[in-house]
Amino acid sequence: MNSTPTPMSCAVSNSVQVAKITFGAIAYLLVIVLYVFVHDLGVSFYKERMGGFTARGVAIGITAELMFGFFIFINVVVFVLPRMALKFATIVLMVAIVLFYFLPENPVRAMAYSMLTGGMSVIALFTRSLVHRLIIRRWLRASSVTSLNS
Repeated sequence: MNSTPTPMSCAVSNSVQVAKITFGAIAYLLVIVLYVFVHDLGVSFYKERMGGFTARGVAIGITAELMFGFFIFINVVVFVLPRMALKFATIVLMVAIVLFYFLPENPVRAMAYSMLTGGMSVIALFTRSLVHRLIIRRWLRASSVTSLNS
């Protein structure tokens, strides 16, 4: 058996890496877009149930922009981190910072934004992991068919 990589196997390996990065980025971008819709849905639900916002402490417009920017920044960091444990630790740190920002003055906002940012980050992480597994599984099937045909 020849264990040296052939130019074809290197090309397939590189294309798998590019596919993993591309589809992982797409998963994160879709979750970022989903964040906007879920946030707006939550705001509408809150206004419908509670009758509007109160101006206590943190202005909601600035807060929404701040949390969205923070969410994007943390997810970029999570995207480039190599280990799953570091990714989860970063998400937990983000949720802790969000809670620290809102509590004790705004407990409803603390709960809503911590669940929104943390939940969406975990969804993005698991979606990327699922996509990676599917790509690797497809690549293994394709490489086993190629080796059988050789």
